[in-house]
Amino acid sequence: MLGLLWAGSHSIDERVVTIRYLLFALSGFIAFATPYMLFPDSNVSSIQLGNISGAGLIAYLLGKMADYYWPMLVLFLILAFGDIHTPFENLVTKGLYMIFAATFFIGLNLISITRYLKSGPDSQFWQESEKGRDMRRKLADYFKYPLDPGSIPSLINTLIITAAGMIAIVAGSIFYGWLGSHYEIIAALLILLAGWVMIHKLKKNPEKNYYSTNAFFREFFGSDLQGDSVVERRKVEQLWWVPVPIRANVWQFMQQLDRKIPAGRVVAVGHFLIWFIAYQRPEQEFMTALWILFALAHQLFVMLSMQNSMAPGWLLRWVGSGTNWFFTRFWMQLRWLVPLLLSMNMQLFVFGIPGFREQFLITLFFLISAMITSAIGVVQLKRDFK
Repeated sequence: MLGLLWAGSHSIDERVVTIRYLLFALSGFIAFATPYMLFPDSNVSSIQLGNISGAGLIAYLLGKMADYYWPMLVLFLILAFGDIHTPFENLVTKGLYMIFAATFFIGLNLISITRYLKSGPDSQFWQESEKGRDMRRKLADYFKYPLDPGSIPSLINTLIITAAGMIAIVAGSIFYGWLGSHYEIIAALLILLAGWVMIHKLKKNPEKNYYSTNAFFREFFGSDLQGDSVVERRKVEQLWWVPVPIRANVWQFMQQLDRKIPAGRVVAVGHFLIWFIAYQRPEQEFMTALWILFALAHQLFVMLSMQNSMAPGWLLRWVGSGTNWFFTRFWMQLRWLVPLLLSMNMQLFVFGIPGFREQFLITLFFLISAMITSAIGVVQLKRDFK
């Protein structure tokens, strides 16, 4: 559905450009997301007990990535062949770009897995060797900022993988201009060949890199041996933007919501979908209505906070008054206002919508709906008391 919505009515030239743009963006995503998908591995104890090594360990890591990425291969298929108007035309070109996208995507993932699998030994070099410490000091003097040795391997890998992917896309488009569309796949084949060679070299003895890198990311991400997060949760003092009388109450609701649903990730996905729809260049009225619906959807978090399992009425009445809980819920929602305004203004800069008048209307809907839902919580509290 996503592929058809995006490119279902595109011509073959527009379809090619869409695939290039997607792969261009995926280059940065793969470079950033790979360590989060692989490490720290919650199965490390089982792998150690089973003594999985060599090609078996590499196959395990590739399978773990495939669990995340197989839908992307389906998306490539739909972007290439999901032609609503001329489904049986340019089949060879469509098949070629399907293979181009899949080949590039698999190859860049192989490069990313190989690079990040060596992060443990690389971090040890930057942290413990004299040469690494000396280079770190020079870089810190150059950038005028002290560098965390743990972040350097990830920074280097991100830059290398992103650059490799983006350069390959540009090179492929150059081959397209010089030699024709059938030669653009050469760039993807080179990426796949590089990834295959790198992963093949690693098959001989991947265990040392795997265990070292797993330990490195366990420490870097703050996780225990099972891969569960042990990072300290936010403290009351961190909510500096909340008035002191209701700060502890806001903190309580945010903690409860974090346990029930990752609110920040849900909102981030919502912003991504809004931007994806804006990329289709719909009518301004439609985008304004969509932003208003998105602003109203934020208030679902307030509704969640009204559940007895999360905030029993007897406890709320004991801790504070109805007015106190009204401002608590309302202020909790204000944290989404800054990302909302930033996203709308960035979209205005890129696509020319929504304008300042529409932004004012959307912000007004957001604030009024936050007040209404917060007031509903107070009414519910009083009704339960009666």
